[in-house]
Amino acid sequence: MKEVQGRSYTSNISKLLKHLNKLEIMQNGEPPQPIMVHVSLINACNLTCSFCCFANRDLTERLPTEKVKQALDSFRKIGVTGIEFTGGGEPTLHPDFCEIIKHAYDLGFAIGMNTNGKILGKNKKINKDIMKLFSWVRLGMYGFYEGYEYDLSVFEGSDTTVSACYVWDEAVETSDNPNITGNWSDQNKKRLSKNFQKQENFLNMLEWVEKNEIPTRIAFNAIKDVKETEKDIEHIRNVLAEYEEKRGEPLKYSFLSDFNFKGSRKNDHCYIHMVKPMLFTDGYIYACPSAELSLENNYNYVPESQFMVCDIDGIEEFYSNPPSLRHHACHYCKYAMQNELIDELLTETEHNEFA
Repeated sequence: MKEVQGRSYTSNISKLLKHLNKLEIMQNGEPPQPIMVHVSLINACNLTCSFCCFANRDLTERLPTEKVKQALDSFRKIGVTGIEFTGGGEPTLHPDFCEIIKHAYDLGFAIGMNTNGKILGKNKKINKDIMKLFSWVRLGMYGFYEGYEYDLSVFEGSDTTVSACYVWDEAVETSDNPNITGNWSDQNKKRLSKNFQKQENFLNMLEWVEKNEIPTRIAFNAIKDVKETEKDIEHIRNVLAEYEEKRGEPLKYSFLSDFNFKGSRKNDHCYIHMVKPMLFTDGYIYACPSAELSLENNYNYVPESQFMVCDIDGIEEFYSNPPSLRHHACHYCKYAMQNELIDELLTETEHNEFA
């Protein structure tokens, strides 16, 4: 396998620039064609991670199958090419998961999925025939402290790229995550985390993904003061350096996703609804798939949220003439660099015959 390039396995400017045709549409002031849509099928989850960014979600909520299909049909009509099934909760728990995936595939979408991987290989319906419909599947490396193993046999014989992600957050003592503190917005069906990360979990994970040759993004918990996040990133760098020194060779498949971190913002301009909106379990389209990573958004999307742009019935109408610019002053913006790039793209300049 060629050397793993981390920028191929997560959102960043490099990937955004592969869609110059859609950026040009935006620059010309025409109705945008979002590149992709994040879809959260269900809020229920078979884990209670101590860093969960959706800890305050309504666990009973899930998208009706027909509404998912309707949304997919509409997104295809407006030029979306990729669908990423993600959380909320664990997407494979949706009772009609396979039917929905087949519908997305039949529409011609490239399909990706974030999953904790706990039931892969255990649920007979979610088999090789379903897994081969995905362009990629990213496994959450939570089994290394939750105590379950991954069955990779469901990917055998397919062209599906299997990658992984480990969200590092060993700072349990200082966390205010509701799954640790119990301070949820409501107590309905909520459960406290029982298993917590330790450095040995992290090192065991590194050993496993390197052995299995799985490109693995090492992320960090950004739902905290930016300075604290910066400390965590530096700590992870040091742990990786020490591990590589003991190992006697560099990691080939694991990479720290620090290239995606920007601790400050040029302004509060937001264009992500034009690029990669999110369909959440409440049936609404939101302007950003990662707004829950900002402290003030309280570990969830909420109905009265300023990030709501339309419901499923209004997708085609909204994207026929949406406002190109929205204003969101998030404490932390995962897409700060992408927003700044689009900001420059849409800045009017003169004498454009010259660079």
